[in-house]
Amino acid sequence: MSKTVISFGVIVFLIISWLIGFVDKLDEEVDVNYGFNEKAMVEGNYKLDSIGNEVLELSTLSLAEKKRLWNQSQLKEEMINLFPNFSEIKYFIENRLEDDGSFKHELLTYVEHVQDNYIGGGMSGKKAKIMLSNF
Repeated sequence: MSKTVISFGVIVFLIISWLIGFVDKLDEEVDVNYGFNEKAMVEGNYKLDSIGNEVLELSTLSLAEKKRLWNQSQLKEEMINLFPNFSEIKYFIENRLEDDGSFKHELLTYVEHVQDNYIGGGMSGKKAKIMLSNF
């Protein structure tokens, strides 16, 4: 009877050891970045909103730092890719930038200026995209 208990204990130990190794291997293979840009994670200026979109957090930065970070961000490229849908661009800015200062307001005003010139025929689509890139 004691040999049976010992054998059973050894078998249970081996099974548990194998399961732990298997789970550890699975854990190593899973990517948990959830789409975050690695550089953005290091800088700490991005967070996820409730539906999993990256949001650029600018509230604690100076205006110069906000502009620098905006111009280096992938979100700027995403916004430009929404052209010529200016209502989507404005919605994007409102929902994907967090700012307690004037940066968001200045950007929205600038987008409205580009929109007025583009819709009024004062500039081509190519020129409008360049203007959006140069904020």
